[in-house]
Amino acid sequence: MVRPRTQLLSRDIILDAALELIRKEHDFTILGIGRHLGVNPSSLYHHLKGGRDEIINGLRERLYDKIDLASLRTGPLPWQIRIQQWVRSYRDAVAHYPAAIPILIGRLVDDTPTLAVYETLAAILAEAGVPESKQVGCIAMLDAVVFGSAIDAGSPEPLWDTSADNQPYLHRAVAEGETSDRVAHGLDMAISAAVTYIERLVNRTA
Repeated sequence: MVRPRTQLLSRDIILDAALELIRKEHDFTILGIGRHLGVNPSSLYHHLKGGRDEIINGLRERLYDKIDLASLRTGPLPWQIRIQQWVRSYRDAVAHYPAAIPILIGRLVDDTPTLAVYETLAAILAEAGVPESKQVGCIAMLDAVVFGSAIDAGSPEPLWDTSADNQPYLHRAVAEGETSDRVAHGLDMAISAAVTYIERLVNRTA
């Protein structure tokens, strides 16, 4: 059988190429994907008519697909535990591609998968008794934990090159701290602080 001269395109192949370019170059373009795949860039629009925006939505769908939203929203566990699980699930989904985070959050959220992620969180907050006027603030706080930790997961270990003379306080903190599990411990502390804040907010408005 004669092989086709050009690579057969598909939505998944285009998304794979976008992720590869993001990993290498921290961004992607339609022209860049075309060059990477060895095809005419205009041919990409046959599979993703919305161009860059549709590719970003496709990446969101792929990364968030494994988050078990049904159990988070209606599961038997207390809302505090489900918020912790929401943060960890979302964070783990984006931590695989930390360079993609500015792209994922840099455009309007109008795609079904991402809206479902945040609708689930809003439902948990409502169940907990968080006033509607405070829910967006809580979502923003938890977003900061998710994306901050996901970016931190891609940082080198050790992170700080300190000296006792020039950075005495940081140097001692690094020497005494559990730096090998720095990211995990930081995430645990941030989640605990966020849940405690939400509990206090609920208690004040009860």
